[in-house]
Amino acid sequence: MRVDTADVFLIMAYIAVILVGIAGNSLVIEVVRRKRSMHSTMNFLLVNLAISDLLTLVFCLPGMILSYTKQPNGQMGNLLCKFITTHTIAGVGMIVSGLTLTLISVERYKALVIPMETRFRLTKGNVLYAIIGIWIFAIAYVCPLFIFETYSEEYHRCITSWSTSAAESNAYWIALAVIITSSFVIMFMCYFSIIRGLYFTNTICSSNANAGMDNDGVFKRKIVQMLLIVTAVFLFCFFPFAIATAADIAQSSVFYKTSYFLVYCSSSLNPITYALNSTNYRTAFKEVLNEFRLCACLGQTQDFRTMVQSKNSDRHRGVRTEQL
Repeated sequence: MRVDTADVFLIMAYIAVILVGIAGNSLVIEVVRRKRSMHSTMNFLLVNLAISDLLTLVFCLPGMILSYTKQPNGQMGNLLCKFITTHTIAGVGMIVSGLTLTLISVERYKALVIPMETRFRLTKGNVLYAIIGIWIFAIAYVCPLFIFETYSEEYHRCITSWSTSAAESNAYWIALAVIITSSFVIMFMCYFSIIRGLYFTNTICSSNANAGMDNDGVFKRKIVQMLLIVTAVFLFCFFPFAIATAADIAQSSVFYKTSYFLVYCSSSLNPITYALNSTNYRTAFKEVLNEFRLCACLGQTQDFRTMVQSKNSDRHRGVRTEQL
């Protein structure tokens, strides 16, 4: 397949986004793992979001490369369609990201708007079960694509060969539309209530409203602002790809390539959003990076000492040999 200048720039942009995203999301995971002060329900959900973003980014590159090469026929072509070319594994990450953001909005709603309501409240003890449930649901939903995706030698691309009729395909994509719409409605309602309570009715942090914006109020506003940005970026970047996938738009089209690129931009931007909007994350990022640099310097120093000791040992052996 011929690669033009625009494709070259797109590939370079993909590589830059993937590298930034892998480094940033790995840093988020490492920060929460190392810092016990970061062990909270919200941060565990953000780690789950980082893991799903990593999954999406890692499986982006093989699919992108295959889009510019001739895919093999036969069983190998079918396997590539099931796991790589049609981005089914990356699709698991996208679904997990969307459901995690929905769960985050519900968690913030319960913590800020109805803090006295303790039923079904996420805690550090039970958040793992919610995360596992999200992954099980995402994998189960994508399973039909693993089963029915095949490579068509007639059309020279991957197609979904449903076992009976087109009704199955329609039902599958309608279900996806329902999931996306439901998640969007839930997030909108939760954040609408939070914003109204924080900025308009003063029902959140109202005990200190007369004293001005206290530290707790500022902290909660920054958290909401950060989560709103993350959610808005995800929705803005995900909807074009969902439309392209549901409408079965050709992967060689400009719209599909652009929508596909936006998905990976979303997966890479979250750590940057945390750093810009959260003092805790910004400080933790600096501390962990400084620790990495310190370890690297110590490692180089140790290697240098080992080399010097080895040379001195060789010199002493040489002197003893001459004396003998």
